[in-house]
Amino acid sequence: MSGGGSVDLISLVFVVRPEEAASLPRWLGYAVYGAVLGKLKERDSDLAARIHEGEGPSGLTCSTLMGPREGEMVTPAHRYRIRVTAYWGELARALDPEAGGLWRAGDRIELEGVPFRVEEVLYEGDPWVGRTGYEALVETYLSRPKAWPGRIRLRFASPTAFRDGDRWNPLPAPEAVFGHLMEKWNAFAPVRLPSAVREMARARVGVLRLDLSTRTAQIKGGIRVGSIGVVTYGVLGEDAYLKAVIRLLGEFARYAGVGILTTMGMGQVRIEEEERGEK
Repeated sequence: MSGGGSVDLISLVFVVRPEEAASLPRWLGYAVYGAVLGKLKERDSDLAARIHEGEGPSGLTCSTLMGPREGEMVTPAHRYRIRVTAYWGELARALDPEAGGLWRAGDRIELEGVPFRVEEVLYEGDPWVGRTGYEALVETYLSRPKAWPGRIRLRFASPTAFRDGDRWNPLPAPEAVFGHLMEKWNAFAPVRLPSAVREMARARVGVLRLDLSTRTAQIKGGIRVGSIGVVTYGVLGEDAYLKAVIRLLGEFARYAGVGILTTMGMGQVRIEEEERGEK
């Protein structure tokens, strides 16, 4: 864990293998969410109910099943990945492998009736995993007088979209991305960010580079279109506080996800360091 304090933020990857070859839908975010919620309900029904029935951000994100397919088939010849994150301290501590965790190696997970076995639980040594606390992030990015770079590159690994009135907007504009992250941060963090962050991002953060395409997610109730790819954002001017906040929120994105339906596989996002010499 970076810094001191308790675990409030956690990102885990479960490496799983199907027990038999089977045909499964391409999008399984809703099934992963159901499996996570079911496991949590076994351990703490009140916690599971607060996640599923509460208003506002749930504090949980889940990926779809990730890995190679042969047509629609999953096979025991391949290993697959499921990612689960928490940005609510109580939930993060419940998921922490050092405190018992969600699933352990050898446990069984069923997705749409197909059984998988957990072979590994990753919480370090992979760019998509991690565990830290809000206080540690505040100490790193806001409390120390360090000049953070004015640019940040984000990897949108699963379809990402935003609610825009009655529409779904797949464009990861700076105000949408960082405004959404600010709202999730303020829902759980002990140190609030000013609501003006969204307007600051709109007015003073630009898109420097992008490589995006659209993908669909089959969520129960309909198809959602979102963007995947990479975007490099840049702070215009020399506002040291805004640079620090953008970096803070970029790191937070690994745990909180971005945009709509992050409990069902959409909006999986993390910082991706730029290659040397890239401008």
